[in-house]
Amino acid sequence: MTTTRARRMTPTDRQVQILDAATKLIVATGHSGVSLEQIAAAAGISKPLIYKYFPKREDLLKALLVREFEILRGRGLNEVPRDIAPERVIRSTVKNALSYYFERGPIVRLISADPAVAEMARAGNRASRRNTTDYFIAKFMESYGVPLDVAQIAVTLVVNAPINAIGSLQRRGIGAERTIDVWTDFIIGGWSALEAKYGGKARSRRRAR
Repeated sequence: MTTTRARRMTPTDRQVQILDAATKLIVATGHSGVSLEQIAAAAGISKPLIYKYFPKREDLLKALLVREFEILRGRGLNEVPRDIAPERVIRSTVKNALSYYFERGPIVRLISADPAVAEMARAGNRASRRNTTDYFIAKFMESYGVPLDVAQIAVTLVVNAPINAIGSLQRRGIGAERTIDVWTDFIIGGWSALEAKYGGKARSRRRAR
């Protein structure tokens, strides 16, 4: 019996190959409880080679989380100019966030459920969402003139909803572009309604323009 030797790669490329294979396998199985041996087989490499890069399964899961958080940060508020109109901020951030969830699937949620890295995942999610949530609360209080608690309720629900909804939409055959359009209009319309009910000075400023 002959074995196929793994193609020679740079250490960086090899690690990317392993992480890509792990991501596909975890999403396909619907859980993170896959072994290093299974990931090695999916990547087409030997067991000794995967252990060279990730001595423990926990090490691989942590590397996956770090990579996903980096991807999310690259599509977050750092890519959005802070001095533009709130509607443009909404359109840009919704597109970035939902495109990520449609492209990457539920990988963060699946990994985060694993006890081996649950605390790390919670800390990373808290930091990522806190930055986004705090920015939007301040931005929309200023733009729409709503009270703090109204902004906190609306922003917290909007920021946390997509990660739990995309899988269901995909199973219904609904694509990214349609979802982005509808969710963007929904959010903008919602903020207009909140401004009409709770807004004060911001509404007066808008009428004066």
